[in-house]
Amino acid sequence: MAINPFSSNNTNVYGTPGGYDEKRPLKIAIFVFAALIIISVIILVVYLLLPPSQQSKYTDSATAAARKNTPDAKVSNVKVSGGYASAIVTDPNTDTQGSAGNTTIFKVNKDGSMTQIADGSSFSPIDLINLGIPLTDQAKLNGSTLDQAKQALADACGYMGNNTPGYSGFDGSFDPDGWQVDSSTLENLEQSLTSVISAQNVQAKAGKNVICVNATRTGSSATTDTQTYISTFGLQIQFITSDGTLSTHQLTFAVGPQYYHQYTLDGQVIQSPDS
Repeated sequence: MAINPFSSNNTNVYGTPGGYDEKRPLKIAIFVFAALIIISVIILVVYLLLPPSQQSKYTDSATAAARKNTPDAKVSNVKVSGGYASAIVTDPNTDTQGSAGNTTIFKVNKDGSMTQIADGSSFSPIDLINLGIPLTDQAKLNGSTLDQAKQALADACGYMGNNTPGYSGFDGSFDPDGWQVDSSTLENLEQSLTSVISAQNVQAKAGKNVICVNATRTGSSATTDTQTYISTFGLQIQFITSDGTLSTHQLTFAVGPQYYHQYTLDGQVIQSPDS
């Protein structure tokens, strides 16, 4: 009997009803899944072949430098500006401040390596200037603006404006024998220095006015003349301008019998407040 192509009982020539159409989506799904795996592998390989990021290089350099002082040091929060870097360095093998993390300062060398130059719980703007770090770099290392860095310096010195410098570092002990500047002498010293510096500040260019006089622990001295009984004390001091420029000077003051006193700055006698 001839087959009627229009008969409702006609058998599907492609197999079971819907068989071909059901296999096709499965093949497409397998193809898409395989393609995704291949793409993922390619992305992973490309990522692994990429050179390390600049931040990663900074962290590696700081870690290598820190481990010359602390073998198991862990370094984080590395910031770089100019030729300097700062980071938090922790030492997992100690119960002291190092376990919580010290602020550590590095010098960045031309080849990208670093050299640790200081570490501590914190650093004032004066400390950083003494390490050679300009205010522009201090601002970037501290995540602040240049104006904020300048204000931090003024605050550290106690500068109140009006061309009158602030004073820092005079309240410590000096060599030899740990002598100290008594409050009365310090007041006279400040008055004498302020008189000289304020006059210079009036004529200074913008940014070059001295806002801070800082006494260091270097180059101090104390001698007494056995005939006149005049004692002469010497201090190395720093003048710091509002733009962070530092210069070093020698200050001496002499005291003796009958209210004798004399002050000199870089070998030149400066006016005492009650003379």
